[in-house]
Amino acid sequence: MPYIRNGWSSVKSQFPSVIILFLYQLLWGVFLYRLVNTAVIQVLHRFPDPPPHELSRILFLIEGQSRFWQTPEVHHYIWILSGMVMLRLLLTPLIHAGILYGLLPAEERAAGLPLFRGMQKFWKPVTLFYFLELILILIPTVWLLPKVYAPLSLLLQGSSHIPTFLITTAYIVGWLGYSWFIRQSLLFLQFGYLFRHNPWPSLLVCWKHLITGLGISVILAISCSIVFILFGTISWIMTGLLALILQQAYPFFRSVLKIWKISSQYCLWQQKS
Repeated sequence: MPYIRNGWSSVKSQFPSVIILFLYQLLWGVFLYRLVNTAVIQVLHRFPDPPPHELSRILFLIEGQSRFWQTPEVHHYIWILSGMVMLRLLLTPLIHAGILYGLLPAEERAAGLPLFRGMQKFWKPVTLFYFLELILILIPTVWLLPKVYAPLSLLLQGSSHIPTFLITTAYIVGWLGYSWFIRQSLLFLQFGYLFRHNPWPSLLVCWKHLITGLGISVILAISCSIVFILFGTISWIMTGLLALILQQAYPFFRSVLKIWKISSQYCLWQQKS
């Protein structure tokens, strides 16, 4: 597909942004690892495995439910996790603004790294679009969760039937399709607003060429999945230093594919506008 090929040219010009995004995701991985290592694993060490009898497992669950909200350490970790989630909600639109600014031709950019220049110039509108996207995706999610929770519980207990599985799958696939449609529409709106100061024609371009945009997303999503499966399989078979290197290198390829997807969609918008 020519849009993906042209998008790769833009990725090569944004290689410093790829490195910064890779380090950002790597730091998040380290944070989650430390949180799980210090909080979750300590609790799992107390789990009776194998339990001497069924009563010990039941007592462990009852003790956990009764003392969960009464333990100060639990409140401490919840506040840390909540603070990091809020920090990520604030940093994500800034990084997205830098990536969008890097789509401009080199002669139209200001001096300095495009990622930081984009944070300075585009952070306000991109932040508004980002939170609008979250709201539009979360509204049907609140309605969908009760409908999916009960069938999923039956599936996990192994007492479900094929119709229940198909209904649950249809709900999940529908939500994923809706989420992609919202992201795609708002991405094209941002292209029009940031680069031509007229977002509505860009929305029409998005809807008119929706199948092409979906093809770009599917191809690059499959590529990301192949890299993930390949790295995971090699790490599982060949444990040791090689597995550690592959696990740490995967966020780099994910960062490349993320910027590649945005660049390819930008090429589609630019040629069809």
